[in-house]
Order: sequence, then structure tokens, then C-alpha cells
Amino acid sequence: MQQEIANNPDDSNLQVQLGMAQFKAEDYEAARVSLQSAVDAGNESGPAFLYLGFVQEELEDWSAARNAYDRYLVVGTSGPARDEVRKRLTMIGRNLLRARAQQALAQETEITATGQVTPQSIAVMPMGFNSNRDDLEPLIYALSDMMITDFAFSNALVVLERAEVQTLLDEMALTSSGYADTESGARAGRLLRTEHVFQGVLTTLGEDDLQADADVLNIPNTASAGQLTESAILEQIFDMEKAIVIRTIREVLGVTLTPAEEQRILDNRMSNVLAFLAYGRGLRELDGGNYDAAQEEFSLAESLDPGYFAVELASAEASALLDASTVNTAEVEGIAVATGETGGAIIAPPPATTTQDFSGIGISPQQPIGSGSDPEDDVTTDPETGQVVPTTTTSTTTQTLTNVFEGVDPTPTTGTLGVSTSEQIQNPTSTQTQPTTREPVQEGQNQETVPGTAQAQIRIVIRRPGGEQ
Repeated sequence: MQQEIANNPDDSNLQVQLGMAQFKAEDYEAARVSLQSAVDAGNESGPAFLYLGFVQEELEDWSAARNAYDRYLVVGTSGPARDEVRKRLTMIGRNLLRARAQQALAQETEITATGQVTPQSIAVMPMGFNSNRDDLEPLIYALSDMMITDFAFSNALVVLERAEVQTLLDEMALTSSGYADTESGARAGRLLRTEHVFQGVLTTLGEDDLQADADVLNIPNTASAGQLTESAILEQIFDMEKAIVIRTIREVLGVTLTPAEEQRILDNRMSNVLAFLAYGRGLRELDGGNYDAAQEEFSLAESLDPGYFAVELASAEASALLDASTVNTAEVEGIAVATGETGGAIIAPPPATTTQDFSGIGISPQQPIGSGSDPEDDVTTDPETGQVVPTTTTSTTTQTLTNVFEGVDPTPTTGTLGVSTSEQIQNPTSTQTQPTTREPVQEGQNQETVPGTAQAQIRIVIRRPGGEQ
């Protein structure tokens, strides 16, 4: 294949095929070079971006992997492969946040020195928990998440995502008891380049009484912008959360809420405290990477309080992360191949003097055309003119890709000419003189797998004159 590329340096399809073969050989750096070259040359095929995403993921270049997969979702044709890529994008997003957090920690001195922040931005830290009621501890995760959503209803604020904040805290190796620490919050705020950091502590008073104490840090001034306290019984926890958010926006941040924004904040609530606790447990498991346990808790929350959009989103995220963490890139490739996105494994063409033995799959060995000692074996008669012309089997053989992939996927590769009858195989020149209009979608739908071990489907690709496929 490398020799073919040397002879046809402008053929980006060959570059893609080489990159696919290099990926299968786990030579990821070489595969990245080949596939990126094809993309840079204008190759917009699904396999080009899919395999580029594979190798970038294996090389842990998360930003490049995300870009390649995003492009694949636009040009890819395999529904199952696209579904798998969407799941992987969720996992890649998490890895990208982790990489950014690690980079921020590595550059902490420079970031602190510049003091740059995003104006009107706020990061909500997970709340501290001051109680011996372990059964209520999940409330701090659910409350922090609901506050993030409510702050975001104000168009005047830039609110950091919960996953971004949590990932940085994980990289800082902070415990839950440290989230309410002023020094830790200020440090996290500088690394996140946010103007304000919301911190709080949830305390239980008696059996069902709750109290939330909040402190909003102004990061550029390294001082508190304001503090507030709200109390409620457990059944009124949503009213308490709304009061904290609205007061913070108006009294501490000095932002005016429109009536519509305030109403959206007030409407964003669950109706079942048990569902809220299950949601908090799910978020806790999600942060810990226990995706199956998180999925169970989110399912419980949905059953107790159907229709709350935040639970549905979190459940979908946990499901995607669970699937992506148990399926590797090689398995996604298998799905793509089986559903016709690619041509399967790339097998280099044999030399012209080599006869492959297919007897193991029920095909008897045949003498290659044009290899006999009789000169008549090297000629054929044109059926239209009656003239005797030389047979071009040697050049055809050297330019033939035999593609036999596990179970054989007969779906035509983009830009190739399929030959399916024995007459066409024995007379390859006829495929050039009798062009056929093809319907790839219809063909893909009509493909059937041949059962049994004594049969096989073989697709032979023949290059057109001039090096084109």
C-alpha cells in the first residue's frame, strides 16, 4: 500500500486505507499522520474521520479526537457506529475536562499571576455537610446541581458546568470537607478563571430541620462578596434553595432578574424529596466513576418523580459513560465494519505470480488466466469486432485488493467497482466497457450473510486505467 501511495501521491483514498491498516497494527502515530494527510488533502469520507478519531483517542489527544468524531457525525453513514461515537464523545468530554484541569494545575503560578477572570462568571462548589444524618448527605450534591441550573437561568451570568468544577476539585485532591474552605475555594476559582465562587454548608438541626449557610467569594479581590443563611424543614428544601439562589443573584452579585427568569428559577424543582435524594446519590456515584450504580439511582429518581429534565439528562450521561467505558475503539471499528461504514480489513494484493489457495472456504484452485505456456492463453477475442487482443490479466492481478473480513462484509467501499459474477471475474475488461449505474443504499439493504463454513462471499476491487478506482 505504501508503494501504491508512492506511485499515486495524490490519491487520498489510499492514504485512508493505509491509516486504517496502521490503526489495526496499533501503529497509532503513523496512522494519525496518514489519516490527517488524507483529511488535509480534502478527503471527507466517513472512514477518514472515524479512524482519525480512533487514533487520536488512543493517543489521548482528546481535543483532536472530539473534532474528528464531531466531523464523523456529519459525514458518517452507519447509524450504529454514529450511536457509539456519540457515547464516546461524552467520555471524551470528561477526559478533556481532566486534561484541562491538569494543565491548569501545572500552570497555576502563571494563571495566578495574570489574575484573568471571566466577567460575571460564577462557579458553584459542592456544599459541605455538617450532620450525622448520613442518609441526608446526598442532598449536598443535588442542591449544588440545582443551584447551577438556577443560576444559569439569568442571562447576565456565566455559570460553570458542574462537571468542570468537580473535575478540577478531583485533580486538586480535595475532600468534601474542604469544599467549604475559603482558601481552597479561592484557589479553585483562580484556576477556573471565574469571578465568583459560591460555597456553602448544609447543616441539620434536629430531626428534619435544615440550615444552609452560603458565602460568595470575589476571586479578583480575594474577599467575600457577601454571605447569607436560609432555613427550612426537609419538605421545604426546594423553597430554601430558590431563596438562596435569588438572594445571591440580587443581593450579592447585584444582578437584576427579569420576571421570566425568576419564574423559571421557581419552576425548576422536583416534587418528591426521596427522588431528590436518589438524584443526589446518582450524582455522587457519577462523580466517582460508578456509572452502573449512578444509572440505578437515576432510574429510581425518575420512577419516583417522572419528568424532571435534569434527572433525564444525568441518566443519559451515565448510560453513555457506562457504554463507552466498556467498549474500546477496536470494538467500535467492528461495529462500523459490520454495518457497512468501511470495507473491513485491508489486505494487500498478492504478487502477480502468486496463486492464493481458497480451498479452505470451498473454492477450488484455478490456474491464473494468462499464465499458461500456450500463447493462446494470453489472448482473447473481442466479441464485437472479432479481433484477437492481448489479455491484461497481469496488470489487473497486481491491482486487485482481495477483501475477506470475518464473516465477509460485502458492502462496496466508497469509490470502488464491485465484481460479483464469475463471468466478470474471468473477463475484467468487461467491467470497463459496460458501466453500470449502482444504488449503494439499496445494495446495502439487500446484502445477506451466507451461512455455513463451506461458502464465502468475496469482493474483488479492480482499479480503472490511470490509477483511479
